[in-house]
Amino acid sequence: MNEFTQVLNVAGSKGTSFKGPSLIWIYPIGPGMGSRFFLNQPMIVLGREAGCDIVLDHESISRRHVRIDKEKSGPLTASDLSSTNGSFVNDKPANSTPLNNGDYLRVGACLFRFLGEGNVEADYHEVIYNLTILDPLTGCGNKRYFHETLEKEVARSNRYKRPLSLVIADLDHFKKVNDSMGHLTGDATLKSFALLARNCIRSEEVLCRFGGEEFAIICPETTMENALVVAERIRTRLAVYTMEHGGNKFSQTASFGVASMIGNPPFTADQLIQAADQKLYLAKNSGRNKTMG
Repeated sequence: MNEFTQVLNVAGSKGTSFKGPSLIWIYPIGPGMGSRFFLNQPMIVLGREAGCDIVLDHESISRRHVRIDKEKSGPLTASDLSSTNGSFVNDKPANSTPLNNGDYLRVGACLFRFLGEGNVEADYHEVIYNLTILDPLTGCGNKRYFHETLEKEVARSNRYKRPLSLVIADLDHFKKVNDSMGHLTGDATLKSFALLARNCIRSEEVLCRFGGEEFAIICPETTMENALVVAERIRTRLAVYTMEHGGNKFSQTASFGVASMIGNPPFTADQLIQAADQKLYLAKNSGRNKTMG
């Protein structure tokens, strides 16, 4: 149920030369990711129903989910069609909401990037590139980007004998969120954590989604003492933060493992990851909602 198809009478089928506005599939990850849907009609309906202009075969999508309208003058607009899981433009409910270049359109659990009338080809290739290095749900670096960045920072630490720290965070009992409140709430929880963590770190520190509910922060030029401060700042702010989605209000905590090395003797990325992971294991097995380093 993760693939989707597009009705052939919508531009975007093979061989089209249409250069106007379009939607790019960016989440969930699967065979359809990166597909491009051109919006070349005055009104386009997205949904699971075969009669829709864009057919999305996904369990979170209603039969007729969202409508995109194009007036003779003015921007395209998105309007939810009383769907079960809602339609949102940049996380705000879609109700004749204008679509601007770069906006995100969320349809149920499916996420699209809207490209306007500008340099569509350049924007499209930029989006495709970002799909290779960014986690589409949270906007953090993905696991590939994490490993590439960490390898570079480890090489720099070894060469110049400068400190490098790694923080690994794991959301406590995250499976219960998915099981009791659904995967849409689980996705919202991951996005909220990523935003909170991003607001707690410096611009030179790199936040990545390391696994399902695991995140990693690469901290160049950072000692163990300072990396523990970073982890504790995120942990304590999360512990008092109220998550809210779909009428549910709940709290969420996380456990943190911190490791630091300085390139003397030389070390590898795997050694740093293993050291941080061992500390995370201790944090989780000593009651969770803790930082260990």
